[in-house]
Amino acid sequence: MTTLIHEVSQASGDVDWALFGRRYWERRPARLGARPPVGLDQIHALTVQSCAPFRAGTRFWVMPDVRFLAGDGWLRAPGELLPDAADRTLDDYFDRLDTDLSGQGHLLTVRQPLLLDYTVWSAVRDAIRGLWQAVGWPNLPVVAEVLIGDRFTQHAGAAEAPAHAALTWVLRGRMDVRLWDERRGPPPAAIADPDRDLDGVGAMSAGAGELLYWPGDQRHVDTYRERCVALRLRIPTDRRLPFTELRDLLADLVHGRQGNDETVPYFPFGPGSRVDGPGGVLPHLSALGDELRTVVDGGRLRRMLRVRWAALRSAAGLEPIPVPREGVPMTPRSRIHRSGEIVRMPDGPGHVVWAINGNVFALPGAASDRVFAALRDGEETGVAEVCRAVGVADDDENVLALLDKLYRLRGIEVAETDEVPTR
Repeated sequence: MTTLIHEVSQASGDVDWALFGRRYWERRPARLGARPPVGLDQIHALTVQSCAPFRAGTRFWVMPDVRFLAGDGWLRAPGELLPDAADRTLDDYFDRLDTDLSGQGHLLTVRQPLLLDYTVWSAVRDAIRGLWQAVGWPNLPVVAEVLIGDRFTQHAGAAEAPAHAALTWVLRGRMDVRLWDERRGPPPAAIADPDRDLDGVGAMSAGAGELLYWPGDQRHVDTYRERCVALRLRIPTDRRLPFTELRDLLADLVHGRQGNDETVPYFPFGPGSRVDGPGGVLPHLSALGDELRTVVDGGRLRRMLRVRWAALRSAAGLEPIPVPREGVPMTPRSRIHRSGEIVRMPDGPGHVVWAINGNVFALPGAASDRVFAALRDGEETGVAEVCRAVGVADDDENVLALLDKLYRLRGIEVAETDEVPTR
């Protein structure tokens, strides 16, 4: 077997994503010194919140998704083995599991937890923004995972053909990863067998304050050493994945054109019926094809794809997104400043799409330009000034409603005082 070669950077702090893009992205695995975007206390609080609904039993088709593995497999009803508010810290949680599991190895995975906390979500988004600026912005959602393991080996990444690259920040403890490059042919049976030694398969290890990366053509086996905590981003790289997403979108659009009929269609076929006769199978299928052709040729699909990309671009691929926050009273005397990136995209004649933190809405083109210019780039301004820039009264309800929306979506902040400063 060929051992994978990975380069190691001893630098700490923020990652030089431009250099990373040139040396490693879609080329080879790497271990880098990197400041994690979030702290252990934040991860613990997020994990406790994510696990709360699962203490009563496994839930399906919900986000965040929580799974607890111990011994030989996944526990369907982990119950009290999940963290709760009584575990004040991660150490408290690990101490409790040492007692409850009698020292048995275990792994807790929480998929897509970031939507529960905007502060954590935005910190992770800001951490990877530089990567996308260097290599291109993702057109499919990036999957975030919190991994809390102790003396446990996870083979799930070796069981299926890889479709995602991975960035893994180790926040605590140590993680060992064995990799197999799909381009070198089928992986050895050992890489998916928990009872086989993996000597000779490409390996790398990382401790707290380090970042592991591998491209999307790698199968992987993760070994979590004592009290290991990590944050992983799974980045779609398989070229087939966008077509799967498009297929699902087309199916929804065609279904919508058929009046959302939930019944399963049965086509008549038997004595006296013809496949190509009225009401037969072929006319039904041909009609379905006509519906699909109409959807593909129409403008609605293109608009939905534009809007979808604008949302992903403003979220840096991190979906699902946090819910908007509560609004605050806003008057002509309120002082505001732009605090978040606003992604703008033309949306047909006379309209512009605004995307903020994964949320999307449309504005008339002329008003969009004037409002955007009035908000400036982080400089404080008054609500009345924005209204005047648009050419309306200082207390115009439409502008106040727009600014309220921008605040709730965290695109602007309101100063603590609404007093107009003297000039």
